[in-house]
Amino acid sequence: MGLEILARDNVAAWCVVPYDSLRRGPVERAAMLADLGIGSMVWDWRDEHVPFFEDELDALAAHGIGLTGIWCPLPQFEDGVPDAVAGLVATAAGRGLAPQLWTCIEFAPPWEGPVPQDQWRRVAEASDRIAPLAALGAEHGMQVGLYNHMGWFGEPENQVAVLEALDAEGFANAGLVYQQHHGHAQVERFASMWPAIAPYVIALGLNGMLRIADEPGVATGGSKIHPYGHGPDDVDLARAVVDSGWTGPITLLGHTMDDVALRLADNLEGLDWVRDQLAGTSTADAPPPARIPQPIWPH
Repeated sequence: MGLEILARDNVAAWCVVPYDSLRRGPVERAAMLADLGIGSMVWDWRDEHVPFFEDELDALAAHGIGLTGIWCPLPQFEDGVPDAVAGLVATAAGRGLAPQLWTCIEFAPPWEGPVPQDQWRRVAEASDRIAPLAALGAEHGMQVGLYNHMGWFGEPENQVAVLEALDAEGFANAGLVYQQHHGHAQVERFASMWPAIAPYVIALGLNGMLRIADEPGVATGGSKIHPYGHGPDDVDLARAVVDSGWTGPITLLGHTMDDVALRLADNLEGLDWVRDQLAGTSTADAPPPARIPQPIWPH
């Protein structure tokens, strides 16, 4: 597939429902995505959005927008699949849709780092917690994507171990959703890490990347969210992905409390520039100036 993975028609919008200063509703949001030329989205939500999921699906269908995935977090100290998540899955399945189910253990067991003697326990606990969602997904022909949301559970190598445990339990419908905005601390080792995890990755989230530690102050604001193409390593990171032969959907991020249409437009222009750099068809030293260079982080 090569550079085609960086084409606009392979893009899904992510974090565009709760994170929008204009508070668009389903119809306005679908129209906005259509105007930008984005053909799919991953539906993230808060409790107040759940009653409007049917309206969201109606609006997406009316504007020809696909549903790549649904956010399906799993509370740590509960069992089974939360009622809200199960309802969303059932609604999508009832319409003949099979979105990816993006999940994390919300927001991961409170483990600060991998402790070898505890690794087996952590893997077993995580796989046991995810198994009910994997079973539900399998019932409806849906993949489950482990989301790298920080902590032990957010480390890709640990997620691969969880996937192997799930596979041993008979769940072959799980993979990884690697979001770059949770991987700033992995930039320096990305080129060596990516080939090991790429066979498991079912979706890749792009973000402007900086070589900063994934520490609490960074993980909750600051430069975590950055316009794509404006990170000094973005072209090299994209080259590693393209050269690996990986195929799958990519996502571009809202996730800041700005006008999400402007945030997505910045990312789309950055995507075009990165692709043109790899193709050798651009003489520009940088993408166009971002409309929203500094994010407004929601509290």
